[in-house]
Amino acid sequence: MTASMRRAAVVLLAYAASTTALAVKGARRSTDTLLGRGAYLAARAREDAQRAAARFAGRGDALSRLDGRTLEAGATVAVTGATSGVGEALCRELAQAGYGVVACGRSAEKVDALVARLGRLASDPARARGVVFDLESLTETRDAAASIGAVDGVVLCAGVWPTTLRYTEDELEVGVAVNHLSHFLLARELAKTRTVTRIATVSSSAHALTRADALDLADATSWTARPFDPLEAYAQAKLMNALFAAEAGRRIAGATAVAAHPGVVDSGLFSEFPSALGALRPPDPFNLLPDVDARAESLAESALGLLRSALDAAPVAPFKSARDAARDVAAGFLDSSLPDGAYVSDGEATPASPGGADAAAAAALWDWSERTVDAALAAADADAESQN
Repeated sequence: MTASMRRAAVVLLAYAASTTALAVKGARRSTDTLLGRGAYLAARAREDAQRAAARFAGRGDALSRLDGRTLEAGATVAVTGATSGVGEALCRELAQAGYGVVACGRSAEKVDALVARLGRLASDPARARGVVFDLESLTETRDAAASIGAVDGVVLCAGVWPTTLRYTEDELEVGVAVNHLSHFLLARELAKTRTVTRIATVSSSAHALTRADALDLADATSWTARPFDPLEAYAQAKLMNALFAAEAGRRIAGATAVAAHPGVVDSGLFSEFPSALGALRPPDPFNLLPDVDARAESLAESALGLLRSALDAAPVAPFKSARDAARDVAAGFLDSSLPDGAYVSDGEATPASPGGADAAAAAALWDWSERTVDAALAAADADAESQN
């Protein structure tokens, strides 16, 4: 368990305490919503623990038990976020299983190095290639879709968790741009080739952590009308991932889609969390949280040390390796028995939260995403034209 993961655990606990306090005060969420969300997360935690125990007992994972596959060996799959963490491990799993891989990342050096490694794993080195672009740019993402060309499937794996409010060149909040809007654009553009038959988007059980367990598109791209809340922003983006998968099969002819929760993985997702415990204090607009002094910080650090020792000594690791998570994402991506729009955890179908299963919200998100992306691209094209 790395330092970044430990810091992430602390900040999640702090945010949970903050949002619970707000709910108790009736500020933004009803008691029914709070209790329902708690029951949902508890059920998913039980499932995760059971599957982790099964893996520890040697009974294999969902990928090893897979029967029918949505894509035959030899198909080509594009993967975003390919140069690190779950994305990199997923590329390796797909290449070893006989699939062609288009590794997508923003660092040319890392993409080239990965493609070289994948070429050594694949039966045909020419079936591993890379495309370099930055998901923070809608223009680059649109151009990348043309470079990727015809593929049979796409795994939208890249993700970020910003802890401060930042904007992309398209004046979009970074989290919603990278986690959802650019992936939406990429999938839509790739689907125009009429070859895409399977789409997987990497969501998270964090989709159930929104304050009202509901999609909130008001101010979603700018956060100018309210204080920026990193947990709420991330949860909304992960909810968008789940709703995108629920709608994509209805909007993209010939394709089916799933949303996959890979589990809690020690990865670069937590790279922006600060190292100082005092900096982890969540937004507290109603001044409900107590002040944190040096003694409290010292006590928290001691408690965290005990927690770390317990987790490190546990026979079943609570945090999955990138490879285990990648295999579970691959299982959801490839499992032909899963219904269109399924939400998958540890490679197996499981219920999304009520907010993640809202068909009307899924349709509204798709329409909003199209309007937002097209307007931003039109503005970018007009700016480029005026500079020529």
